[in-house]
Amino acid sequence: MAQRRTGYDAACYYGGKLIGRCTTADSGTYEMLMKACGGSAARVLQEYAYFSTELRAILEKVAVIQEKESRSAGIFTTPKTSPWGDVQTCDMLCPGVFLVSTASHGGTMVAKDMAAMLSPAARKCGFRQGDFLCFEEDCQENVVLRELLDKKLWSVPERIKDKAAFEENINKSIREYNPEYWRARQAGLEKSPARQTAPAHSAER
Repeated sequence: MAQRRTGYDAACYYGGKLIGRCTTADSGTYEMLMKACGGSAARVLQEYAYFSTELRAILEKVAVIQEKESRSAGIFTTPKTSPWGDVQTCDMLCPGVFLVSTASHGGTMVAKDMAAMLSPAARKCGFRQGDFLCFEEDCQENVVLRELLDKKLWSVPERIKDKAAFEENINKSIREYNPEYWRARQAGLEKSPARQTAPAHSAER
């Protein structure tokens, strides 16, 4: 049986591994666009619209590989947009947890791969948008801050002189706006007073 001709005379590679066969033109385009976008396949797919079927499939494979590499390294993509508008400032409280501000509002956005570190009661206080679990700054954000403080994943910023009062304000807000979460947290503290410890980060809005 005669071998079927594909018309592919080149290939695309990532990390020294073959990703897919393609034409010489697609191979050249792949290298050019990856270089233009700092090596990010996700950026290429986002910023450019027209690809052959083969090149798009290759870029999508590379984007998946790069996303897995980033997650393994504890690197998370900083959000550019939020439920409250385009992000103007973004501070990382801990890997995968971002404090964002927009022109008019803001909140905390937790990458979906980090959401599991929040308690089930805390996750119920947020809402999903895209790859993030979001917490509005006025009423829900303090739930995330409380969880991070309890788990020693974040610390009160140094600019805050009265740290006890700062934490009490967090607790007061939670008791007012998220009483079910507060009851769940207190019940958990009674059952397991020893909290998890981890390197702390701090950030300011």
